[in-house]
Amino acid sequence: MNAKLLSTVIFILFLINRTTFADQSKSVIAFEPTYLSITVGESHSVNVRLLVPDIIPPNVFIELLYDNKLTDTQGYVNVLPNITFTQQTSIDQSRVIVIHALRNGHLVVTGQSPQINISSMSDFLLIDIARSNALNVLIQIVGWIYFVAWSISFYPQIILNFRRQSVIGLNFDFLALNLLGHSCYSIFNICLYTSHDIQRQYYAKHPHGVLPVLLNDVLFSIHAVFACFITVGQCVFFERGKQRISYIARIIGSILIIFLFISTIVALTNRLSTLNLLYFYSYVKLVITTIKYLPQAWMNYKRKSTEGWSIGNILLDFTGGTLSVLQMFLLAANYNDWSSIFGSPTKFALGLFSVLFDIVFIVQHYILYRTNTFIVSRTSLSTSNADEYTPILHRQS
Repeated sequence: MNAKLLSTVIFILFLINRTTFADQSKSVIAFEPTYLSITVGESHSVNVRLLVPDIIPPNVFIELLYDNKLTDTQGYVNVLPNITFTQQTSIDQSRVIVIHALRNGHLVVTGQSPQINISSMSDFLLIDIARSNALNVLIQIVGWIYFVAWSISFYPQIILNFRRQSVIGLNFDFLALNLLGHSCYSIFNICLYTSHDIQRQYYAKHPHGVLPVLLNDVLFSIHAVFACFITVGQCVFFERGKQRISYIARIIGSILIIFLFISTIVALTNRLSTLNLLYFYSYVKLVITTIKYLPQAWMNYKRKSTEGWSIGNILLDFTGGTLSVLQMFLLAANYNDWSSIFGSPTKFALGLFSVLFDIVFIVQHYILYRTNTFIVSRTSLSTSNADEYTPILHRQS
């Protein structure tokens, strides 16, 4: 009898320990859906479901928190009623709450309970409140336009190389740095867009932030790597003279690759968060964006020509960069979150630096080195001692 009583006591203590001292990473409640995107003035129902109904005490009382604050919704939504779960024979343990959006912004709803441990890292509801649906549509349109402009911006150069059967005039340093930069940017976009764990890390760091990566960002970066590889292939098979990647570019690329390799090893040992590792990849892309155009601009200056460097590429790149920056400002205005512009410094700087350098190339092509006053010297193109700094065009006599 005593043994049976002792076993019962141990079993009860086990249940109490399991409910009261549960692993903080294990979900005990679920918001359905876990992400809500609504517009000011709209309402939406959300289910809050208890995931451990078999081991709860007679009543489980849950207070809802707003960005870890009690009752302070910061004016984003209506104050939500607290929830009480009772021990019932019914399997379904869920309650419905109605979210009514009052002003644009971002809110993270979690809960706390004296009976069970609720992890704010796994049990939460993300709410995005937009100023207007019209702005949402405009943001999507702008995003896809700049995606198309940036994506096809690679092809004027590819087509020009194919028609000339030559890559003389295209700086190899620019191409090599561009390939490395877009590869890093692809890793950043793909991981942040597809990984829920990394997104949680991002929202923990920016609880009101807009996720700075959209689908068009992912598709663009993947396509950019593909287009760079096509151009690399042209450099292998088409006439290139004595052009090669400079030692300075090789040293810079090697330093950046070694930095990323060491950072990845550190992250695998859990001494660096995955989000911070991705930021390192994005910073490498940012560094490359600030310097990759310099070799081409200097080469154009030395040759006093933009022959072999497609202006179509520049015009489309200018369009894409301008619209990329515009989209970020529209997002910030729609969700009243201007700090989100700096949540992805890579994306913002990518558009800004692209626009600035595109202006330089436009000035070179249309003002400084007008191509209509020059003709191609076929002799210089085929001369064996020509290099990337040898003028390939001569003034028309």
